[in-house]
Amino acid sequence: MKKIAGRVRLAIIGAGGIAGAHVKGILAHREKVECVALCDVSQENLKTRNEQLGGGAALYGDWRVMLKEMGKDIDAVDICLPHHLHAPAILDAAAAGKHILCEKPMCISLKEADQIAAAVKKSGVTYMSAHNQLFMPVVTETRKLIDAGAIGRVLHVRSQDCFRAKLETFRGKWRANLKLQGGGELIDTGYHPTYRLIHLANSTVTGVRASMGRYYQEIEGEDTAGVQVRFANGVIGEILTSWAFALPYGTHQIHVVGEKGQIFGSGSTLYLLPMGYSEPAKMALPAADTFAEEIAHFATCLQTGARPVHSVEEGRQVLEIILAAAKDAKGWEK
Repeated sequence: MKKIAGRVRLAIIGAGGIAGAHVKGILAHREKVECVALCDVSQENLKTRNEQLGGGAALYGDWRVMLKEMGKDIDAVDICLPHHLHAPAILDAAAAGKHILCEKPMCISLKEADQIAAAVKKSGVTYMSAHNQLFMPVVTETRKLIDAGAIGRVLHVRSQDCFRAKLETFRGKWRANLKLQGGGELIDTGYHPTYRLIHLANSTVTGVRASMGRYYQEIEGEDTAGVQVRFANGVIGEILTSWAFALPYGTHQIHVVGEKGQIFGSGSTLYLLPMGYSEPAKMALPAADTFAEEIAHFATCLQTGARPVHSVEEGRQVLEIILAAAKDAKGWEK
């Protein structure tokens, strides 16, 4: 990959809600990246994001036209589209020789994932899965502690993301549609605890079991999922995720159990409990804008030639877990 000298010229494809967080991240790192173009079918979305950027971005309604007309004026694209459009946009961007940052999920089928892997390899571009919660302070610090041997060999990892979403958040929207969403809650919010799990387990997956339910949301897919994952290094993983209820009281977003102790926490608060101690040590970590850190990491990778923390391989592995979970839990809706 040819390294990019100077600021990365980025085009955002999909200017809806989540793009606002990406724009904020871009603005926080003006020295590394600039948004030169926006693409969306909604004029209102284009107007909102362009104003957020301070104006001046080229505006398009079709990403294929944008990629053709902007040509050498774009280094990379940031894809913030509904799930079913991720693969087509990634494939077109790769064919145009543009580096790619894509919101989760990478795509909605393993066939699409394999097409993406082949296209990225053929074009030689850098692909980064936009797994922003890898940049949560508790996740980054936990990975450092694990790598430093603070709790010895990892035995069990729990990763959770639960909240009770308002009915109007999904009712009648594309996320309520199985084909457009690619599933239910697990492939959306549940994607976050899944990629956090594989990052902390640091191994390939050998088995998946799952149970699902729809308790509150008016959607076609599940609004709650419990997943168990077996890793090749022996780690047992557990995912709990829901749009129907809050995080169970007394639990945390991540919890790692090792031979020599435990690490657990949420947000910017982390606890370390070595074996034999009755009370954990509490660490108040510096807060971080995970989207800003994600954008900065992507830009740095393009400027230095480094591999993103999560690329195509991890994007496919997360999807593989989610699809295997859905298959194992089949019939829950009856």
